[in-house]
Amino acid sequence: MIRDALRYPVSDELGRAALLRCGVSVVALAVGVRYAVAVAPSIVALVPAAVALLGAVVLFGTTAVILGSDDRRPLPSVRAVVRPGLEALALSVVVLVPAIALLTRSLIETPEALASENGAGLGLFSLVSSTIAIFFFAACAYAYPAAVAASVSTGRLRAAVESETVLPALTDPTYFLRWTVGFSFVVFAAWLVVTAVRRGDVVGLLAAGAAAYAVVAGARAVGVGYARVSGGRPR
Repeated sequence: MIRDALRYPVSDELGRAALLRCGVSVVALAVGVRYAVAVAPSIVALVPAAVALLGAVVLFGTTAVILGSDDRRPLPSVRAVVRPGLEALALSVVVLVPAIALLTRSLIETPEALASENGAGLGLFSLVSSTIAIFFFAACAYAYPAAVAASVSTGRLRAAVESETVLPALTDPTYFLRWTVGFSFVVFAAWLVVTAVRRGDVVGLLAAGAAAYAVVAGARAVGVGYARVSGGRPR
């Protein structure tokens, strides 16, 4: 499972094309964000922000195709991945952003509550709420790839919230095991993207390339799990 995911970006034709496209997208995202922050609040910041948005759309669209498409077909053109990229971004805003915001707030407030003078009651409440936030984030992160894969495989965004297309994957151990591998890769990729945004040198470029590799490998791991549950035939 892990070996297949790690080999996919270099041993498969579709994987190599996806790796190249994701690498360029991550570089565009990192450079766009860095320069947009540097020149903000000037209106000029809209230009690098647009570059970053385009990079994010292509990145999400490419990984969405890996998650939900039959990999016997060639990788769609950049224009063709714009729609799945926008849909995947929209799903991330609905599914992931609230969970991440809640988790971040809980992780910030819990240490403050434990150190406050209001007693153990507030600290216990904060620990419970942060635990709930962690489980809520894990549930959202678990459902998100299946929702994206369902949307891409059916060609309908509405399929992302239909129980008959999503629940079979979420309740299958094959999907769970492969999601665990893919999620680990994506978490590592997110850390690398942050490094690429902060560093404008060779280290940042290498981090962007490694992030693209991890994203493609992670999408492959989860995509195979979804395909096997939904009746697809990944190579």
